[in-house]
Amino acid sequence: MPESYTFNLADEPWLPCLRADGALVTLSLRDLLLQAHQIQDLVPDSPTQYPPLLRLILAVVHRAVGTDDHPGPRTEEEWRALWDMDRLPADRITRYLDRVRDRFDLFHDEAPFAQAAGLRARSGETKTIGLLIPYVAAGNNVPLFSAARDADPPPLSPAEAARWLVHAHAWDTAAIKTGAEGDPQVKYGKTTGNPTGPLGQLGVLIPTGPTLRHTLLCNLRILTSQISGSGDAPLWERAPLGPQWRERTPAGLLDLYTWPSRRIRLIPEPADDGVRVRQVVLCAGDRLRLHELYGIEPHCAWRRSRPQEKKLGRAVVYMPVTHRPGRQLWRGLGPILARETLTGIIGPDSKVPAMLEQLADHADTIEELAGVPLRLRGIGMTYGSQSAVIDETYADVLPLPVALLGAQESVWEPVVLDAVRAAEAAARHLAALAANLAKAAGCDDDDLLNARRDQARTRLYADLDHPFRHWLARIDDLTPRAARGEWRGTVRESAWQIADELIGRASPQAVRGRNVEISPKKTVRLTSALAEIWFRAALKKELPSDAPEEMHG
Repeated sequence: MPESYTFNLADEPWLPCLRADGALVTLSLRDLLLQAHQIQDLVPDSPTQYPPLLRLILAVVHRAVGTDDHPGPRTEEEWRALWDMDRLPADRITRYLDRVRDRFDLFHDEAPFAQAAGLRARSGETKTIGLLIPYVAAGNNVPLFSAARDADPPPLSPAEAARWLVHAHAWDTAAIKTGAEGDPQVKYGKTTGNPTGPLGQLGVLIPTGPTLRHTLLCNLRILTSQISGSGDAPLWERAPLGPQWRERTPAGLLDLYTWPSRRIRLIPEPADDGVRVRQVVLCAGDRLRLHELYGIEPHCAWRRSRPQEKKLGRAVVYMPVTHRPGRQLWRGLGPILARETLTGIIGPDSKVPAMLEQLADHADTIEELAGVPLRLRGIGMTYGSQSAVIDETYADVLPLPVALLGAQESVWEPVVLDAVRAAEAAARHLAALAANLAKAAGCDDDDLLNARRDQARTRLYADLDHPFRHWLARIDDLTPRAARGEWRGTVRESAWQIADELIGRASPQAVRGRNVEISPKKTVRLTSALAEIWFRAALKKELPSDAPEEMHG
């Protein structure tokens, strides 16, 4: 008879975090919640572990602060009561975790946490634990951070295995999966058409505060019946998973937060210090209808999709906005901040993340929220080759001034969005300068000209990255006009510094110039001097140093 193991996530340490005193510790789910006011934040193995772990914890809090029949909070008043406490309600958390404790056992014989008991591949084979970890080469995983290989992956402790298990449900690659014994949809020993895990299809945006308690409350959504309807429950309150799966719409927020996108079984084995996990079975799991997540999913911005509307025959369809690799988070602030009222800037095609929208409502009613330093985490994963391989992870953090929330948003959002556009305009004109200098020197190769443009843009955005974050963090201390003027000055100064370097490095041929056709009926003698004149005029027009107030809206 196989040896029996146990590792209960409610009471065993598995969540790495940073205490307020700077100490790194690993806590159980219960201790983490009871000490959330003394913890700065989670510090998981990878940035992409952060969202699924936080959402799992949020699901526990939602159930603990609600009733047996309904998760909470259900109203603004219930949320405010939690905010006014100096810590999370220990009695309710303890009572809830005691009630569902058995379902948090990682190696339970009948209902192992987030797994299907007895799951077997039809072929009988198992995979190495590297299949769950993006930085270990296994199956479709491209190693991001390490050269560890399939043949000898590092065995994981139960705590490590639990974190990567949660991660796999959120971010696993798409395409072909091993067929499970007992799954009627398996063909030729496999399942095809599997999408990525649900977070892999989103550009995740999470507001965070100075303590884990603040972060949890800033992400604790008020659960109306539209967000958490009848039948909404986290994974551990549902029937144990089996090998069968289906495509369906989430019953509500808690169902979404703990979505079983795969059928997984961790295979424990004895080790000198207790137990380790080296092998795993991973098969197809439940599939989301992505276009139906708008209104439920709170950690993503949305953009209207007219092609999808036509395809689905629906009047309005919103699809998630994803992060772009290599692009700082602040450069995509338009769909993150824009609201329906700002139709002249972004238009009704973009929707702010629901979690930021709720925070804005809180900012209007809770005066002390203005004194809480908030940040916005952007996290994502990009896939290649039909989403069957992992290419890159995306992680960035921005200050989130309370001035951008609540009643003041109509004043400050245009200022911040104007700041992003100012950087874009300067980058565009700097790219044109770089290309014109190359043309003046005799270059006609489109690939080389595009490379010069990209280099100039990249250099400017790199130079502006830290100044923008510093500027954004302190706009509460400025007037809108002063903030706009200060940022435009920073952009002009950085753009001119790079332009001076490009012009100073111009070759003698660029100084002499050559005839270049700029339209079918016009040819000019393009020189480095003319390229500089064009750049100076364009920058002055886009970023005037003394723009009148009426220009700013």
